Amino acid sequence: MSSYRTLFEIGKVLVAESEIEKLLPQAMDKVIEQTKAERGLIVVYGEDDDIQFQAARHLDKKDLEHPDFEISRTIIQTVRDSCEPIVIKNALDDPRFQASESVARLRLLSVACAPLRVKNEIFGVVYIDNRDLTAVFDENTGNLLNEFSDLIAVAVKNALDRKRLLDSKRRLLVERDESRGYGEMIGKCPAMQEVFKLIKKAAGLDITVLITGETGTGKELVARELHRRSLRRDHELIALNCAATPENLLEDELFGHEKGAYTGADRRKPGWVEIAHHGTLFLDEIGEMSPAMQAKLLRFLQSGEYSPLGSREVKHADVRLIAATNRQLAEMLEQKTFREDLYYRLNELEIKLPPLHERGDDVLRLADYFLSRYAKQFAKNVAAFDEEAAALLLQYHWPGNVRELENRLKRAVVLAEDKFVFPDDLDLPTPHSASPLSPSPPEPNFNLEKQNVIAAFEKDFLCARLRETKGNITAAARCAGMHKKNFIQKMQVYGIKREDFV
Repeated sequence: MSSYRTLFEIGKVLVAESEIEKLLPQAMDKVIEQTKAERGLIVVYGEDDDIQFQAARHLDKKDLEHPDFEISRTIIQTVRDSCEPIVIKNALDDPRFQASESVARLRLLSVACAPLRVKNEIFGVVYIDNRDLTAVFDENTGNLLNEFSDLIAVAVKNALDRKRLLDSKRRLLVERDESRGYGEMIGKCPAMQEVFKLIKKAAGLDITVLITGETGTGKELVARELHRRSLRRDHELIALNCAATPENLLEDELFGHEKGAYTGADRRKPGWVEIAHHGTLFLDEIGEMSPAMQAKLLRFLQSGEYSPLGSREVKHADVRLIAATNRQLAEMLEQKTFREDLYYRLNELEIKLPPLHERGDDVLRLADYFLSRYAKQFAKNVAAFDEEAAALLLQYHWPGNVRELENRLKRAVVLAEDKFVFPDDLDLPTPHSASPLSPSPPEPNFNLEKQNVIAAFEKDFLCARLRETKGNITAAARCAGMHKKNFIQKMQVYGIKREDFV
């Protein structure tokens, strides 16, 4: 029979385990070991009285495959109804259970069952039985099971509370992500919603994905989200930029080399495909890869086989490939600068990322995100955009896409001297200062038309205040209820000159 010291040590082990899926089998094994039972079951019930978690185990520390068939549910239900423990030396002779089919079928001899209870709240049971005359349960077995049930109840309660907190945190994170976009990506426009749908469909499938789009649209973020949601998420994601890697080094980077493969190769170096085994390899700017290297990559994709430089050994790696490019591979096929067989091998599914200027109000969503991020990073009290600054963000063409937006916002936070970001902080060309060679703005939409009305009102309002104060900018800003710097910036935007009102 176990001592209190043993119970204390077991209790420490159980309370230390915070994951209920691991806790229950451990607890059940300890109960069986200490009570000399043949089998046991711990059941935790949910709010709707259904089984939320359970662990059914043998004396040999293995799971019962069919606990519903091998355990007496009649005795378990009796404990749940009475809220009291039960210890039965011979269940077959006990008049309370003579009508039980499971007791007769299993030919149970000894049975014991106790409730899991914390502060009079019963949320489960611990059950043990055996069919061996040499291990008949007695009063001491019942007392020990009660002591175990108290320990287990506390540990289970703690694990359940922790699980609820984690589940709640995950739900909040999912709600937050869904409110602004998908994973690390932010976007509500229809084009990005289509991107998110494709990611969701493709992530769990072991297929090659080709991500296309202009530079700075976030192709690597898509690759990371595909990996994060895949079955390979517990293994490496390796990203390699083909454009940034010299052609003569790309093969070495991908497949590695053996010692002595070339001058200076004084040790073996594993390639990225070896490091990414069972994981994901992301090849950015795949359109910059030479024809010779394309052939070697195709061989690896078709067979999973490769040979490091300086080796005749054929090795194998299980890697999922995701590729990206800002080039038009279809045109490269016609020009014979990209292999057709490799193109179709890469393009099992294509995900097209829209340019930022086609994403409408996503520009402001992204701008708010970067503003908050860099304000926190640089400890600046910058919280929002001036109306004119927001209008400029919407009107600008963004040739550098999200990457350019991020850089502009990082600079704006550094320069900002107020809680608002003003047009000068963004350093963006205004509609009045844009050169004829600048890209034409997007087609008019609701937001742009609204900004035009606002601009006309603001210009008239500023001129009226300047007329009232005979060109005194400080007084005009005070009358307008505006910050003087903001007033001056808007004068510059609308080409208003103080001299005209003196």
